[in-house]
Amino acid sequence: MTLQLIPNGDLIFKGPFNVVSTTTLKLSNSGNERLAYKIKTTAPKRYCVKPNSGFLEPHGTANIQVMLQPHTSGQEDDRSKHKFMVQWVDVPPNNYTEDVENFWKQDLSKNNVHDSKLKCVFTDEQPAAVVPNDSYGHKDFETTSTRATQPTNAIENRTQQQTNKIEQTASTNANQRSVTNTSRDTNPIQNQFQDRQQDVSDDSNKSRLKQELDRLKDENESLK
Repeated sequence: MTLQLIPNGDLIFKGPFNVVSTTTLKLSNSGNERLAYKIKTTAPKRYCVKPNSGFLEPHGTANIQVMLQPHTSGQEDDRSKHKFMVQWVDVPPNNYTEDVENFWKQDLSKNNVHDSKLKCVFTDEQPAAVVPNDSYGHKDFETTSTRATQPTNAIENRTQQQTNKIEQTASTNANQRSVTNTSRDTNPIQNQFQDRQQDVSDDSNKSRLKQELDRLKDENESLK
C-alpha cells in the first residue's frame, strides 16, 4: 500500500466536547510516485478538516488536523455513526498539476482510486480535579514560611548562643567566686568589698545579656 495512515483504524477524540476537540491524522507516501488524496466524512457539518485534500510527493508526509465542532444542547448525538474515508490515487507524470480540486474532477478510473476507512472513537469527558479553595492558600503560606526559614533560624541560633553564653558566664563567675573565696584575704572589710564588686559585675553582665536576649526574641517573634 502506497499511502500509509497514522492512526490506521480509529480517530480518537478526547473530551470535553462542549469545545472544539482536535486530533491529528498523518498521511505518508511510501511509494515512488506522486499521489493525490482527499478526505470525506459521514458528518461534514460536524467536522473541519485542514487540509481536506492535496498532493503528496514520493516519501512525503502530511499532518491533517481533524476538528470536531462543539456539541450543542439539544443537538442529536450521532457520533457513533461518524466515519472518515481517505481516498488516494497515483498521479501520472503526464498529468502534473497543482490544482487538486480540478484533478479530482477529472474522469478517474475507479479501479485506480484507493480508499481507507477510519472509525471515530470518543473518550469520555474527564472532569477537572477539584482542588479545595484553601489548598492554594496553604501552598502560598508554605512558600512564605520556607522563604523565611533561613533568617528565622539565624535569629534562633543567635538566641541559643546568647542563652549558652549567659549560662557559661554564670558558671564561670561561680567558679571564679569559689576560687576567690578560697584564696581571698581574711580581712572582713576587704572580703566584703570584693563580694560587692563581684555582685555588681555579675548583675551588669546578666542585665546586658538579658537585654540582648529579649531583643533577639522580639525580632524572632516579629518574623514569625
